[in-house]
Amino acid sequence: MLSNMARTFLDLPREVIRNIALHIYDPLYLTQQDRLTWGIFSTVDMHQERQDDLASLVSFGSSCRRARREVRVVLFRCIRTPTVNHVEEVIRNRRGWAKYVRSVIVDLTMFDSEDTIMPRPRSCWAESTLLINLLSSLPALEHLCFFADASDDSTAALMWASLIPHPSLHPIPPPTDPSSPSPLDDEPRHIPLAHRLRSFSWRQRATPPTGFHQFSQSSTFVSTVHLLRHAYRLSFLVLDADLDEMNKDDVLVAVRELDLRQVPVGEMAEKVSLMLCGPITGWGKAFLEELVLAGPLLKELFIDRPLGKTSARNVIAVDELSTLLSPVSNLVHLTLLQVGSYFFSHEQQEEIAWHLSSTIPSLLVLGLLGDEGETNWWGIRRIAPGERSIRPLADGDLLLLEREAGVVYSRRATLIPVEANTGGNGLVPMEVDNTSFQGI
Repeated sequence: MLSNMARTFLDLPREVIRNIALHIYDPLYLTQQDRLTWGIFSTVDMHQERQDDLASLVSFGSSCRRARREVRVVLFRCIRTPTVNHVEEVIRNRRGWAKYVRSVIVDLTMFDSEDTIMPRPRSCWAESTLLINLLSSLPALEHLCFFADASDDSTAALMWASLIPHPSLHPIPPPTDPSSPSPLDDEPRHIPLAHRLRSFSWRQRATPPTGFHQFSQSSTFVSTVHLLRHAYRLSFLVLDADLDEMNKDDVLVAVRELDLRQVPVGEMAEKVSLMLCGPITGWGKAFLEELVLAGPLLKELFIDRPLGKTSARNVIAVDELSTLLSPVSNLVHLTLLQVGSYFFSHEQQEEIAWHLSSTIPSLLVLGLLGDEGETNWWGIRRIAPGERSIRPLADGDLLLLEREAGVVYSRRATLIPVEANTGGNGLVPMEVDNTSFQGI
């Protein structure tokens, strides 16, 4: 009997070795602080403790071939492709480590010419073909982040047109199993990209020419509409125009497309976390009223700097902000709300938290700007019907509040921007520290 039992490390099952590797260092790990400070890319891997964990994982992978194989699977979950050479390397490894990639950051700066005197002409056809080959080489991809600007519009339009069919030609998708491979699944079956995506981020990489979008009559977030309509598993959307501005219609069209998603029989469309970064032309109560009508399934709403970056302090009375945000009370699934641009004292923030917690029964977390321009987070505990307590959010409180309210989201469904182990910025599942929510 003893001869049939595992007696050495090499005899351990692969899933055990991989779980050991994940316990040492998980590139998809995200703290509560990372989740709430989405506007500034996560510094999770800049912390010395995380750096030490990564070094320990590399050492573990260097111990033997069997450990190295499982460590590679863990390390390649999150990648960034800052250059054409990196993209080509991924494509060359499409039958190797590329099948383990869950999160990718694509920076279209790679297509800019380094020669400023005689810049190399760009070809949207060649660029889109390369990007299509890249995304087609990642069968387990679930989290996609693009850095693009106005000069990339043609490339992006051709890419999405090739990857995503027109809605009128696309039937309701059949029921499918989760797209991620099992811990030992080396050959995940093919599922269309849009049916796999759980998070999508569109971020500007440069300021467009003045009046470009008005002249070209194009959206700030070019050609993403068809993608969103098909992405019925998408639960996290970031629209970032911090270097420019977004028209309110750009946002509303995207949210309406999410609401038009058709899901397989027996499944339900995911509730969505929406992050808006940058000035919003048309910002105000009327915009929020339209947003609520367009996106009734919003579960989290981050509105960062809707008035843009200014040296002057934007001051608004507490009752005026309450009136401004009154349409949000119709979002029956909303658990988290952040509003930037307006500065408030500690006492004013607490007053706002009490008011909004009474008008938005599902609200658990509120983020507002303090006197110094930092975002302060407030936790709202629902003790009993009509009874609640409010205090500044402590580390670990977010998860416990969600558990208590029965709205915990799985690691695969709740996603935010994070800096991956490759040194880049990506979108990965959320995980927070499990510390007690005491004193509320």
